[in-house]
Amino acid sequence: MANARWEQLRQGSQIHGGAVNMGLAALGVRLSRLPIPTRWLREHLFRTIYGRKYKSLNEEELDRPLGDFRSINELFTRGVRPDVRPISRVEHQFVCPCDGMVQDLGELNDETMLTVKGIEYSLASLLPGIDTRTFRNGAFAILFLSPADCHRVFAPEAGAIREILHVPGRRLLVHPPFQRKEFPVFTLNERVIIRLATNRGECVLVLVAGWGVGNITYPFDVPLKPRRRGVSQYRFHTPRPVDRGEWVATFELGSTVILITQPQAAMNLAIARDEQVVYGQPAFTFPANSEES
Repeated sequence: MANARWEQLRQGSQIHGGAVNMGLAALGVRLSRLPIPTRWLREHLFRTIYGRKYKSLNEEELDRPLGDFRSINELFTRGVRPDVRPISRVEHQFVCPCDGMVQDLGELNDETMLTVKGIEYSLASLLPGIDTRTFRNGAFAILFLSPADCHRVFAPEAGAIREILHVPGRRLLVHPPFQRKEFPVFTLNERVIIRLATNRGECVLVLVAGWGVGNITYPFDVPLKPRRRGVSQYRFHTPRPVDRGEWVATFELGSTVILITQPQAAMNLAIARDEQVVYGQPAFTFPANSEES
């Protein structure tokens, strides 16, 4: 969609306050991996970025002292101390796969996801290259990650990763206020799809790249070579086992995660729209005696 390219530039200019500032922000992304020479300078710069431009960080949650992060990108892709993010071990539930704000959630209408912004997304457009029939009338949750959130993504349930797909696309803003019906961001933007098989059936994580996202990486080897045109796919010869709450991917800059599951009997929503959540807390729960669909 040619107009999406211009919309991407328009949005970028708007959010940064003009073309000049947008260019400076783009330069900042490129420089974000450069090491910062001294501990004092790192701490000063980080507390300036997170406190003035973005929401302040909770330094007590960081997996190491603030000054130990050698670059902006290293801080952005940081981990969180396990003791401040306990993973729910209660059975019969899917947990939140990331920190973020719940933009929307609910049940699919057959194969359609309707968001609060009035934008309809078909599973076929969101998940190209996947037989979507298994997800008809399933559940979904859309989680928006702000710059201050931990940008690692975690398995919502124990199981095994079957395959990972890369879908090329744009970098429109995923911030909820910028989403428009004319530009369905979740299907226009570049994204990665992680397919997991669990004891409650299959689920997928859709990692949608946003403005400025330079990369989506994995904490294990994924020999997937993204193409500029067409879907790229890597299927594990032996599905890779993962535990609930295990780290499976990382965003470099802002983004959105969509969790989609198969339909489940007697499913309850454990989170609500506009709620700030953290990874590992319950998202969808089921009675202990419910049967798998």
